[in-house]
Amino acid sequence: MMTHRTITGAVMGFIILLAMSVSAMAQTPYEPARGTAERKAILDAVRAKIEAEMRGPVEFVVGSLQVLDGWAFARLEPQRPGGRPIDPANTVWADDIEMMDGLTVWALMRETTGGWGLVDAVTGPTDVAFWGWWDFYGAPEEIFGLQN
Repeated sequence: MMTHRTITGAVMGFIILLAMSVSAMAQTPYEPARGTAERKAILDAVRAKIEAEMRGPVEFVVGSLQVLDGWAFARLEPQRPGGRPIDPANTVWADDIEMMDGLTVWALMRETTGGWGLVDAVTGPTDVAFWGWWDFYGAPEEIFGLQN
């Protein structure tokens, strides 16, 4: 026969196990699904800077987008609306494009009470330009995808 104490212990054990599972899940980055408001807000946070660099409207092909604890890190390929390529000669990078690795954008965003905002972004780096952003900005390392 189950006693009140046994039932209470079982329920408490289940609650602790559930809390540990939720905590472990919270430590795993995720990619917001296409078409979601969250994904749009994150990409819009970097859009103004990249549109200024590309001298016109852009949409992004998302190479990777990882979100965790109010931080987002993305590798993006900008293109013109409708999928048209961007001519580097018509960007702010026209004089530097030969020293760049294309127009790939690496961006770090942070969510605040006002929504998602751009923390830092680099376009066309030939090295790992985001190296150390986790220390410099305090972003969770997991979103950068550098774990073993």
